[in-house]
Amino acid sequence: MPDATPPTPPHTSAITLVRTSQAWSQADSAAGFVLRYLAPMRRQLAVLLKSTEQADEGLKMIIAHLVSAGFGDQEHERLRDFLLRSIRSAARKRLKEIPENKRPEIDFDQLQSDSKDWLRYWREGLLERAWRALERIEHATPSRPLYSVLHCATANPQATASMLVIQIATETGVQIDEPKAEAILTESRSIFAQLIADEVSETLENPESADVRQEIKTLGLGKAFTGIVARQ
Repeated sequence: MPDATPPTPPHTSAITLVRTSQAWSQADSAAGFVLRYLAPMRRQLAVLLKSTEQADEGLKMIIAHLVSAGFGDQEHERLRDFLLRSIRSAARKRLKEIPENKRPEIDFDQLQSDSKDWLRYWREGLLERAWRALERIEHATPSRPLYSVLHCATANPQATASMLVIQIATETGVQIDEPKAEAILTESRSIFAQLIADEVSETLENPESADVRQEIKTLGLGKAFTGIVARQ
């Protein structure tokens, strides 16, 4: 699924948990698909290797392997688990390239799929992608400042509609009234929840709605779905 194409915004507060039937392991380009998730991978590698430079070298190794071998033929479940194994492997190889007296000590046993740090990096990576997608929608239709309204409301949960109107006019130059600000906020919350559901489902192998719900819960993304009806 091309990253540059904004999704079609829904017009209600209901979303669909699973809108794709293609498994992530069947992507046309394994390396191209994984490029979407470099940010959380880089953060985890940098923490492990105590160096952003070493992290970047590790990422090069991972991408090169995916270019030559793809995702492989083994059974797949979650992309984040697959990438964590790749991170482990790359970190081990990078350690061998670091002089012994400068090698960081890594407890690989602590690097599990349910690691709090890895879950946090992954969650933040998915949220960043959803925010960028919402921003692209706004750029396509500037008269509907979906990203700006939700971003302002998220940064200041106590903001009233009148405060949002003033802030949007100041930051974007777009003039909207209070009813429109409230309508846009409702719509943007629904769109954002759909974007998160899409992000999650695209990282699960043959996802079902129950799988997406569980992953949303595991990653701590449930707040984005408050007041949203999630269809199967």
